[in-house]
Amino acid sequence: MDRLRAEVDGLRRAMRSRAVIEQAKGLLMARMSCSADEAFGHLAQLSQHTNMKLAEVAAGLLGVAAPPSSPAVPRGGSPGTGQTAAGRTTAPGLPGTESTGVGQPGAEQSDAGQPGTGQPGSGPRGGGQSRRARAAADRKPEGGRRRGTAPTSRTVPPARVHPAEEQPGTTRTPLDLSSEEAARYHLVAAVLETADDGDDMARLLCEEALGSTEACMVAIALLEPDGALRLVGTHGVPAQVASQWQRIPPQTSVPLTDVVHSGEPVHLPDRAAFAARYPQVDAALMPGEQLWVVPLVDAQGATSGALAVGWPASVQDMSAAASFLGALAQLCGGAVPRLAARTARGALSGDEMWFRALLDSLLDPVLILAPIREAGTESAGASTPASGGTGGDHGGVTDFRIDYANAATVDLAGRTGADVVGRRMTDLYPGMVVSGVFGQLLDVQRTGTPYEGEAEQFIEMVSGHLRSSTMTLRAVRFLDGVLLSWRIHDEDERRAAQFAQAQRLANLGTWQYDMGTGETVWSPEMFTIIGLDRADGTPGPAALADAVAPDDLPAVEAVLHELLTEHRPQTLEFRVTRPDGRPCTVRAAAEAVCDPDGEEVLALRGVLQDVTAWRRTQDALADARDQLAEERGRTATQHAAVTLLQRAIIDVPPPSDPEVMRFAAHYVPAESIAQVGGDWYDRVTLPDGRILVAVGDVSGHGLPAAAGMTQVRHALRGMAYTGAEPAQILTWLNRMVCHQRSDYIATVICALVNPRTRTMTWSQAGHLPPLHVREGAPRVLQTPFGMVLGASSGAAYGSAVVDLAPGDMVLMYTDGLVEHRGADLGRGLSRLVGTVREGCDGELDACVEHVMRHLGTPNPQDDTCLIGFQIPGGK
Repeated sequence: MDRLRAEVDGLRRAMRSRAVIEQAKGLLMARMSCSADEAFGHLAQLSQHTNMKLAEVAAGLLGVAAPPSSPAVPRGGSPGTGQTAAGRTTAPGLPGTESTGVGQPGAEQSDAGQPGTGQPGSGPRGGGQSRRARAAADRKPEGGRRRGTAPTSRTVPPARVHPAEEQPGTTRTPLDLSSEEAARYHLVAAVLETADDGDDMARLLCEEALGSTEACMVAIALLEPDGALRLVGTHGVPAQVASQWQRIPPQTSVPLTDVVHSGEPVHLPDRAAFAARYPQVDAALMPGEQLWVVPLVDAQGATSGALAVGWPASVQDMSAAASFLGALAQLCGGAVPRLAARTARGALSGDEMWFRALLDSLLDPVLILAPIREAGTESAGASTPASGGTGGDHGGVTDFRIDYANAATVDLAGRTGADVVGRRMTDLYPGMVVSGVFGQLLDVQRTGTPYEGEAEQFIEMVSGHLRSSTMTLRAVRFLDGVLLSWRIHDEDERRAAQFAQAQRLANLGTWQYDMGTGETVWSPEMFTIIGLDRADGTPGPAALADAVAPDDLPAVEAVLHELLTEHRPQTLEFRVTRPDGRPCTVRAAAEAVCDPDGEEVLALRGVLQDVTAWRRTQDALADARDQLAEERGRTATQHAAVTLLQRAIIDVPPPSDPEVMRFAAHYVPAESIAQVGGDWYDRVTLPDGRILVAVGDVSGHGLPAAAGMTQVRHALRGMAYTGAEPAQILTWLNRMVCHQRSDYIATVICALVNPRTRTMTWSQAGHLPPLHVREGAPRVLQTPFGMVLGASSGAAYGSAVVDLAPGDMVLMYTDGLVEHRGADLGRGLSRLVGTVREGCDGELDACVEHVMRHLGTPNPQDDTCLIGFQIPGGK
């Protein structure tokens, strides 16, 4: 439904500009001798090239090629701008487009003098002023203005005179409008034809025509036969003020009447000028700081009313908009009678303004509903409320249109009165049709019997979601329509429901004790907390004192004494024994209600909350905190022991001869106490002169991992003393782990470095490959085959030999350096290679420090171990 409403609104907006587009198409067809499709295509091209909307392009084309005509000006008057020397106006994007004479296509030129030159000449038709214009002139006192008025500070062209009644010796010229104003003029001309009433017309003028100037007020007044002025449309004027000035007598000197009597516009630049010229008039009649009032002209060229526009103090002098205001006055002069002719009421009557002001003063929403009758519906005798009722001789009533909504109107969807006026009830509230309330409204209009419903729930679909509200509706017949009002009970009911829900969820009750009468009032939740039956009535103070635990009674009495003497709010937690013997812990908060002098306590009131479950939870949390602190202490002790054991095991002395091989190592335990693992490394010089370099990782954490690390490390060192090669050492080590049926597995790199031949023979058991760095360029060594220790007793292990040059470095590490939870291991290895390439072209110690500084931050899940050796020499 919301989507359909939006589409209908969009169609209405499109229809407003369609007339302008069609006029522009006709102009192009006549000037360019093209078809309608070709003319539309030309407009579309202009729209794309200028990046403007199609309606704006069409309006701009009409504003330049066919500007609105101005009223006649005296002989020798200033010609309008925007014409060429030949009296032609060229439209942008339309070569050769021109307008003759007064700027209208095909208009006749004057007999004497060129158009637009301001030279003397006579129009095509002569004649004097109309009878109404002469009557208005006859009412003016000597001096050309009414007594008590002052000359205006700036004038706009006087009211337009019909071509048949122009004064001899005058020439009709185009208005002095900019291209933007001319385009806006044609758009407004189309928009005004869609106005529903006078107020809507005033709103359209303020928003569509004058929105860019920040106008805040528009008032339209028509001249009645007796010379009085009647307000037919206002926007930005309070309803009460509009009602008070609904009909202005001719002898009242206000800006509207002065303009009608003199035919001259009135410009009041500020409130001081208004007060000086109209000292007896309330300034609220015309809201705004700056005021322009121009005359309206009817189809016969006579002054038919006045148009007033106001601007706030933030807007500068609006004298430059004088010509545009004169053009708008011409539009209104023709649009108002046409609007009056097509409205259902037959006239733009503003007599109900006082009634609207009365409705705006009400606190409840009120709608004035006008019936919509469709031709061809059933007669009154054959209709039923369910089918919509009928309207007698005028056809069946099928719907209602909202003609007015007071200031208090806000519906379920949050729409205000301005949002719903002019729309149909069935479009806005389809739920009323389903519930049958709409049928009741039809009955009220048909029979005149008022309808007043009970408080009931109304449900509407708002933005795809159901929204409900409890309200009471009342409808009475009003003229030919219905006056509908409602009262929403949601706020009181919502507050009561929320308060009751809060008491129930929080186990909270309220109480009050009257000191004078001794009466105690409890909320229903109080009986539940104390464990009493509501049928037994509210217990007295003595019964309540008996329910308090004896150990807590002195504290309760002390708080009560403090409350009565110091009059300060008090809070206390104590225990209560329920009638069934179950204990209950409650928290009470109370305050004293004193007389105006603050001397005598009139009543005590407060809240009581059952905190038994909360207190039980707090006690359990306290016990858990104690246990956690104890466990944390034990874990810290274990962590310290494991750390000391690891450091003692992997504490390797430096090489005895740095000229043979340099060695560096760095170990960082896991960040988490519980995750200290089994990473280890070793370096030892064997009897045959070769140097054993090993690194490994035992699965698990804590003391079990440390114990496994000790077994693997010491066993590998002992096997290396046999002189066996790395592959044979790992084969023996794997058999040992499998034979012991250990509850762990392990990864190892075992390397034997021969300083004399500068070679490294190495094997691995499921471990990450080492890095060989030569002249600052690292490469990952190709790993020989071999699975983790403890996986299979029959596993075999291969070996590889690496030739080393002076200055070469070999780095070995555990997975904590390159592997983090949630991260790819290959990416971590690439990051290690890049880090080595950036800072490992010199000494070994500097290289290890560089890597640990960039990658060796504590890993939350695992230890980090990095070792390296370097063959002396090189750069």
